[in-house]
Amino acid sequence: MASDAFIVGEEWISEHYFNTDVAKQSFQARVVQRRKAWDEQSDGGQKSTRDYFASARADLVRATAELEDGETVDARGAISSLLKTHLGFEWGLYQLHQDGPVARVIQRDLHESARVVIIDAVAVDEVETLLQKDAATLSEPYVPVDDEKHPISSASRLLSTLFAHDDGPAFALVFAGRWILLTDKQRWPEGRYLAINLQLALDRNDQKKGGEIDRVLACIAAESMLPDAEGTVWWDTVFEESIKHTVGVSKDLREGVRASIEIIANEVVRRRASQGLDALPPEEAQPLAKQALRYLYRILFLLFAEASPELQVVPVGLSEYEEGYSLDRLRELVLVDISGDSADRTHLHDSLSVLFRLVDGGHRPEKPGNRSTAASDAPEGLTFNSLTADLFRPAATAHIDKVGLGDEALQQVLAHLLLSKEQTGRDRGFISYSDLGINQLGAVYEGLMSYTGFFATTDLHEVAKDGDSAKGSWVVPIDRSDGIDKKDFVEREDPITGESKPVLHERGSFVFRLAGRERQQSASYYTPEVLTRFVVGQALEELLDQDGHITSAAEVLKMTVCE
Repeated sequence: MASDAFIVGEEWISEHYFNTDVAKQSFQARVVQRRKAWDEQSDGGQKSTRDYFASARADLVRATAELEDGETVDARGAISSLLKTHLGFEWGLYQLHQDGPVARVIQRDLHESARVVIIDAVAVDEVETLLQKDAATLSEPYVPVDDEKHPISSASRLLSTLFAHDDGPAFALVFAGRWILLTDKQRWPEGRYLAINLQLALDRNDQKKGGEIDRVLACIAAESMLPDAEGTVWWDTVFEESIKHTVGVSKDLREGVRASIEIIANEVVRRRASQGLDALPPEEAQPLAKQALRYLYRILFLLFAEASPELQVVPVGLSEYEEGYSLDRLRELVLVDISGDSADRTHLHDSLSVLFRLVDGGHRPEKPGNRSTAASDAPEGLTFNSLTADLFRPAATAHIDKVGLGDEALQQVLAHLLLSKEQTGRDRGFISYSDLGINQLGAVYEGLMSYTGFFATTDLHEVAKDGDSAKGSWVVPIDRSDGIDKKDFVEREDPITGESKPVLHERGSFVFRLAGRERQQSASYYTPEVLTRFVVGQALEELLDQDGHITSAAEVLKMTVCE
């Protein structure tokens, strides 16, 4: 349900949760619920937020059109006034108290400030303008009560000032012509926000249930930010669900990575045999597992890099890269039937190898008159900055690169990394890596530190409590499995017959399973970002600006912090 009318700034909310429309726990499902409630209100003879907004639509369209004609001051004021009046901030219990460019929502009976402020800004063409701390973006300067000599003219700086107060608002809306910016007390200090192109949504006028107009209203209506009769705030529940959704996706990804390690390693075993190479000795099983994990983390890292163009790891946005080299182009391939000789073809592996080499070694476009020293597979006109990281060293995946990976196996791997978990009655959605950042990828890695790889010396059955392998499973030799309760065998559907059968690992195959408490005993944990931020902050506080010396940014970047 991704829409270019919405910009999720700095992971204000999980983009996968916000954009997917295939899960019960999704923003789209919440919007559909809200639309249902609005329809029930209308059917019952009571005007809903949607009805009020619909009555103002023609005036809003006219005002946004006037922005194009250069009549920005009057048009901007008209849009702001219409939105304040028709989004519910002046109905029932609440009224607006205007203080220069700031309108505070006041509870009528108690005369107490509510959770929301609305800020009037100048009309801007791009939302980035609103984020500039020192730009004159307010409709008029704001004079703080406690600092009258220093009026504020920047919407961004005003947001920071208002949120810094103990009794500051929980949410803030900034009306800036065609753009609306929504943020909150907790996320704004981290530069996080949601921006909405109102004009784009009005022009498209998507009126279907759960469509673009419904999404806009669900985001910015007063009832989404103010407590309901039970004291519950809609956005608070949405944020909680978004966090749970992201945790669920990262949990599914961990299982997908674990399964992919087995797929890759067993593909290496198969291709070595088909190419007449000796089987790897038992002591190479764990190194093979680590190489498979490194191969997978190359893909995960580049998926994250493509979703984070500011990192400048790969030339995201250029058509030559998107069409010829990007991982994003492989998303559709994972849904295509590539039967036939796909087990022996290595098109996907060869394509990824080119990208890995470019990221590792870098590439600069050939200058006119200069002789090229670039590899034959290097792209003309594209720049890759050499990453020179151990992750991309050729030696890190030597066993894999020696024999390659067949398209059939690699397609299964990419499906695990790119698609949400397969569930009965639901389509699989693409995972957004813009919100699966360091925390989630670190959690995936930590979860795999308790596993080890080995080559089966006999046929093995897989077992888990009640047959549920979600929390880990074990393997036992077939000749010792007679005494195990039938319900504790892990079963998998036969792809040919559709029959559910106990999972069998044949002799000689690679198995990647739990290995006791090695990780806990070695104290090998991935530290959550909330702790590393605190540790680094406290450490730097002791080092900066000492003995009259002001530490420069360049000096900070040269420091090494060890945990």
